[in-house]
Amino acid sequence: MPTVYLDASRDTLTLGLKTAESLHRFESIEGRHDNVLLPTLDRLIVESGYQSTDLTHWVVVNGPGSFTGLRIAVSCVHAIDAVTPCHVLPIDSLSLLAANAQKECDEAVIDARMGEVYVGCDMNAEGVFQTIEIKPMHALMPRSTRVCFDSEMAIFSGIASPVTCRLDALVKLADAQPADAWIAGHQLTPRYVRNTVSWKPLSEQPSKLYDA
Repeated sequence: MPTVYLDASRDTLTLGLKTAESLHRFESIEGRHDNVLLPTLDRLIVESGYQSTDLTHWVVVNGPGSFTGLRIAVSCVHAIDAVTPCHVLPIDSLSLLAANAQKECDEAVIDARMGEVYVGCDMNAEGVFQTIEIKPMHALMPRSTRVCFDSEMAIFSGIASPVTCRLDALVKLADAQPADAWIAGHQLTPRYVRNTVSWKPLSEQPSKLYDA
């Protein structure tokens, strides 16, 4: 079965489509996610020879990360699921970060801004962090087994090792997850860590589309 891989949690977009024969990919796409996501998905469909209705399995990086990017990714999956029911495997961005490391790591960090950081720790046997929390930046002490995005190496200089995220690592991490980690498409939500951020599906947001 073809599987779509979507990561809109960062400033650039990554989209891939794995078939039995190959892995079609578009990585580090510049531009606004709402402008590039659907055209890139169309290119993947044409390149792979599949139809849009064949794309029933999605691996989605659901955060923490870009507030807007996460909402665009989740809303896209919800819209597709409304037409063709989908199975979705959510992958958090901190576990993905660790999966890209060339060495063993027991902690991953992402800049949460406002002097805070997202921290992932307590990794399970499948390579997924069991604890994801937010901490003050000043609370981090140097640790050789901690990783961060290469784009944030200046922020975490001396306290984390930079790594570059690739689509292949997302595919490998997804393959390691158990079958019961997959959910229905409409159940996908952004993974926020701050208590002040909330998510509502499009149908529950104020909109003229849903006025009685």
